[in-house]
Amino acid sequence: MIDRETAFRYLTGALTGGPRPDAVGRKFDAEGRVLRFPGNTTLCHIDRDSDAFAALAEAQARLKAGPLADAFTFLPPESFHMTIFEGVIDSHRTPDRWPRHLPADMPLGEVTRDFSTRLAGLGLDRRFRARPTGILGGFYVDMEGADAAAEAALRLTRDRLQAATNLHRSNHADYGFHITLAYLLRWLAPAEAEVLLDLCDEIGRDLVARVPEIVLGPVEFCRFDDMYRFEPLLHVS
Repeated sequence: MIDRETAFRYLTGALTGGPRPDAVGRKFDAEGRVLRFPGNTTLCHIDRDSDAFAALAEAQARLKAGPLADAFTFLPPESFHMTIFEGVIDSHRTPDRWPRHLPADMPLGEVTRDFSTRLAGLGLDRRFRARPTGILGGFYVDMEGADAAAEAALRLTRDRLQAATNLHRSNHADYGFHITLAYLLRWLAPAEAEVLLDLCDEIGRDLVARVPEIVLGPVEFCRFDDMYRFEPLLHVS
């Protein structure tokens, strides 16, 4: 989990710079309307009938009711998921974001079919134990394995998905698991960031107390056109 100072620097723009957060103009417009952003990924959706789903929806609702909700665009709860291993984005075709065995100009649909073939019958675990550790900056829930063995299982799963897809990224080993609730639309003033971080601390403590462990699985290989819906194509088991 990142520390408060790093979250503060992100929320105010000091960490990454630029005129606005990275998602604006790519995933959402400046007013928070969803934009087309096609790609594929592997993830675990949050069971809509679970207490974890209800707790996440409640946490998101409290953020929406907070004093800085207008600085965010919120995802529909039915999209809640934890990414296990990122696939490809149609608009991101640099060598560090594209499978090494495929040409950079291959249509996205053909890449998705290639991945489907490579992932079918991979034999991944059908159940993963994870735990929330807090809410970062108002927009996502920080997650990790429920214990050392569960964390190792998640990391091994990432390794197997990397090998199967031939996607090699520099952040593979230190990727932070998370559940996204919203996206930031504008940088906050320092005083606003402090208010938001205090609110996130409060909501995060309540979330962790209510659902100290979340059971996930199986891993789904999904395609998506935007950040509102992730369509499962197969269970990677």
